[in-house]
Amino acid sequence: MSRLAFMLAGAIIMSVLHGPCVSGWVGAPLSSLSEALELDEGALYEVVVTTFSDDGSPHAAAMGCRFFENASTIILRPHVSSQTARNLSRTRCGVVNVAAPEFIVEAALDLGVVSMSFGVGEAVEAPVLCEAYAAVEFFVVEELRDDVWLQARCRPVAFRFRPRPQRPFSRPASLLVEASVSLSRVEPFLSMNRGEEASRLWLEARALVEEAERLAGGAGVLGSLAGAVRRRLASLEWRISL
Repeated sequence: MSRLAFMLAGAIIMSVLHGPCVSGWVGAPLSSLSEALELDEGALYEVVVTTFSDDGSPHAAAMGCRFFENASTIILRPHVSSQTARNLSRTRCGVVNVAAPEFIVEAALDLGVVSMSFGVGEAVEAPVLCEAYAAVEFFVVEELRDDVWLQARCRPVAFRFRPRPQRPFSRPASLLVEASVSLSRVEPFLSMNRGEEASRLWLEARALVEEAERLAGGAGVLGSLAGAVRRRLASLEWRISL
């Protein structure tokens, strides 16, 4: 995308989606990334990765990521057929957004329950989730592909965060994140004629959602998300060989 096209796309995105996300952000040196986010080397974290699609629209996806070498390297592994994989290969950049569980569930399944707004990165031509707690902008430096996954090795180039009180740990939110991750992989595996793997993931998601619904109590955002994930499960059941 040309610089002019990028600027126009960013202007459209930010005017339609609630303006630039500047309020409350604190810029920080990359050397503080690991300490500020209290990262464990090599641990798997679930985040929202944002990229620009080829039409200039922002795309958000829930994804596992790992930080290595004192957070100077990020490893992402989107499915090879995913929009995120295509965007990363084309633009060679993106943003890792550290966000609340409800945004991860929404980004995984596009449920239309939790609204998300986007600004534009400071160092890369990629969208930033305005509701994130922290945003790590990166460039892709290496790609490795197999039949299922694209492994992208990424280099962080900018980091900012919002100081805020910690939220209490939510068991139903955690369960919904795990359910949405499993469920988001069902259709890709079905498209690859890997029905046994798709069925296993669907059953995992169903068990997790049932427990999340029990703990969420049916009210608030978590209750709405649990119901939406349940409906998505039902929409896929006819395609699953149980």
